[in-house]
Amino acid sequence: MDSSALLTTFRSDGQRLGVGGAYDNLLRALLAALPRADDWSALVQGLLQQQATGAAIALAEQGLQRHPEQIELRYLLGNGLRMVDERHAAERELRAVLAVQPTHAGAAASLAHLLRGEGRLQAAAQVALDSLPALPTDAQWRDALAFMRECDDARAALDLTRRALKQVPEDGGMHAAAGELALELGRFEQARVHLRRALAMQPQFASGWLRLAAAHRFQRLDEADARLIERAAHASDPSSEAGIAARFAWAKVLADVGAFDQAVPQLRAANAAMRPRVEWSARGFDAFVQRQIAQPAPPPQAQRLGFAPVLIVGLPRTGTTLTASLLARHPEVRNRGELNWLAQLALHVETGGRQVAQMRESATLYAAQLRRDDAPARVIVDKNPLNFRHLGMAAALLPGLRVIHCQRGARATALSIYRQMFAHEDNGYAYDFADIAAFARGEARLMRHWRATLPVPFYALDYTRLVSDTERCWPSACVSRSAR
Repeated sequence: MDSSALLTTFRSDGQRLGVGGAYDNLLRALLAALPRADDWSALVQGLLQQQATGAAIALAEQGLQRHPEQIELRYLLGNGLRMVDERHAAERELRAVLAVQPTHAGAAASLAHLLRGEGRLQAAAQVALDSLPALPTDAQWRDALAFMRECDDARAALDLTRRALKQVPEDGGMHAAAGELALELGRFEQARVHLRRALAMQPQFASGWLRLAAAHRFQRLDEADARLIERAAHASDPSSEAGIAARFAWAKVLADVGAFDQAVPQLRAANAAMRPRVEWSARGFDAFVQRQIAQPAPPPQAQRLGFAPVLIVGLPRTGTTLTASLLARHPEVRNRGELNWLAQLALHVETGGRQVAQMRESATLYAAQLRRDDAPARVIVDKNPLNFRHLGMAAALLPGLRVIHCQRGARATALSIYRQMFAHEDNGYAYDFADIAAFARGEARLMRHWRATLPVPFYALDYTRLVSDTERCWPSACVSRSAR
């Protein structure tokens, strides 16, 4: 049977007769050809590639009536249902595939992404783990690890690196991932072991130098890792990413031991080399701030969350991580870390003209990514400091929102930012003091605007007070419902 010819005819019939007429013709021609099971699959796959998803689903259902044991056809049906947002039906079909063939890569990936989109991250991560074959390829290890990290399960991801390194003990990338994950979990010695191995195999692993420096509080310059970082700082190409990272790391070592006069030239050189590599415009950011102030906030969405959402915002290095950690000590609080969802959803909604359906979908998605599928909590925290840019959208998407605004002295904040090599392009202002000042001015303008216009409780939290007098400062931050 010539599947390509049938698909070409379907496309041309669709232009003349519409999708319904084209589908009827396709089904008649297919049945007349006495198709085999794999012929059905080939046609369904072709229809999905033509984005004729409804026709693909209908044809898959017809095929499964005749060949109910056909695994590939059931997978294609599940994938098509997922594409049209028929989530429950899609999950049913994809799980049926995996029950018969647990390592079916396509079904596992489709189901895992469906579950992740619903905020069911633990279930998604389990699907990814269960689908791994007994001896995964390097690519399968990497894909599974990347997905586990997207599911924000550092412990499971670290365990996955342990399994992978038993099979491929000299994989520098896997050692690098293990080091980063161990550092994230506070397992500093384990992090250092893996980072050293990774850097020995891949000295161009830029973030490895930063992580190795962060895994220490250096006491002396003759410590082994200090000497390793120093050699990299002096031997690397100063304009390369690894060379820049090594200089940031070496500056951190020098500052740890109090050699500030030596740390300053390293920081200046590293920031000067980094600035041309990023695209950030003070004028562009000022225009963004002005647009946010000029336009009214979106209308609030009516939904019951079942929890109190808290955003911790402010400039980087003002105590957002410390604040979230202190909050998370309470058994009814969940800290979700720095989620990137709000900025993405704001862009999606604004470019789409704030359509009602988009607003509703975005509110549901953000709530699901906060809620997840672990133990329920009364308060859920997103500590991405740059969420200050989109608090109008946040107030619309999250009923009952509360905002903690972390603040710190301007000079201390600027210096702390200047000492960092950030991973995200949104922090492109960080490598020049004039840019840092422009960004800080924009943040202050926006926060004044949000406080004046949003019906949301704000709490201003001073970093210096929080560090020096936590017990006296903290209770009011925890219990305050409104401190405008």
